[in-house]
Amino acid sequence: MATTYQYLLRRKAELESRMVEAQRRAQAPFESELRAILLALDALRQAGMAERLTTGEAPAFAPPTPGKRGRRGRSTRDMILMTLAQAPGLNEAEIARQLDHRWSRPITPALVGRELEPLEIEGLVRRSGAGWVRVEEPADREEARESFLAASGH
Repeated sequence: MATTYQYLLRRKAELESRMVEAQRRAQAPFESELRAILLALDALRQAGMAERLTTGEAPAFAPPTPGKRGRRGRSTRDMILMTLAQAPGLNEAEIARQLDHRWSRPITPALVGRELEPLEIEGLVRRSGAGWVRVEEPADREEARESFLAASGH
């Protein structure tokens, strides 16, 4: 008949073996990932790519760096001016909706209002009722304003 001490020793050995097995199962995914990485590195080394990767040289199959190709990026200011040239009398919310619809540029009406203020100061747009209109010839307006200021003595 086994004593309690022998039973505890057997139980301890059993738990230790289960612990080792659990650790082995936990490490298995990491070991398979490590094996896959090592295989990929070996393939690169055999293809002569490992040296290029470590020296910082761009591989021959890398895509070219972006250049001056494609459409020119437009600023929010330019898009607002284009929108007002096509559809005068739009308010801030309608301008924001047009920018989102035409150029997929989600802009809030508050931001449109902040963009319109300097444009109004420059004489490119003006408020017309509830909406905004683009002023066609700001240079002529500037000359008229200067002559008005000179005549009034300012």
